[in-house]
Amino acid sequence: MESQKPKEVMKKICLLGDPAVGKTSLIRKFVYDRFDDKYITSIGTKVSTKDMYLKNAWPDGRDVHMVLLIWDILGQREHATLHAVFYRGAEGALIVGDTTRMDTMRSLDHWAGNFRAVVGSAPVVFLGNKSDLPIAEDFDDGVVASLKEKYSTEFIFTSAKTGENVERAFSMIAEKLLASMLL
Repeated sequence: MESQKPKEVMKKICLLGDPAVGKTSLIRKFVYDRFDDKYITSIGTKVSTKDMYLKNAWPDGRDVHMVLLIWDILGQREHATLHAVFYRGAEGALIVGDTTRMDTMRSLDHWAGNFRAVVGSAPVVFLGNKSDLPIAEDFDDGVVASLKEKYSTEFIFTSAKTGENVERAFSMIAEKLLASMLL
């Protein structure tokens, strides 16, 4: 018996969050398996692609070949009108905070709310990046718990530097995208 061709899917996701939380570094680690700790402000948006393969994920047992179009969105809030334009057509988002700066974690709700105002109930996953560094003294687990409940999703700690949970984060959003297709 000949094996079936994989189901081909292309999905646009956005990486959102305040400046310097590590969005670009997470993408660089996931797509190119590289890390550079030099900070470069994202201007506008940059789009990267990455092929993912989900085994036996289609209802008929076929594998799924998902091409992720990953939009790295600038983090400056004063560009909110641009953000809305960049969100159009997105089907999910990874929303990133810096665990060493609690103010960036508190703003995750802002990013998720603005994203969902444009795209509806698209899946999101929250990331606490820079887990390789000491966590902020004022880190509040309650903020994380309320986000998970409000948006019915997960929160995971990541490190673009060490690679901790980077693949898992992108796999998680890919699985959520696939699940939303099959509803």
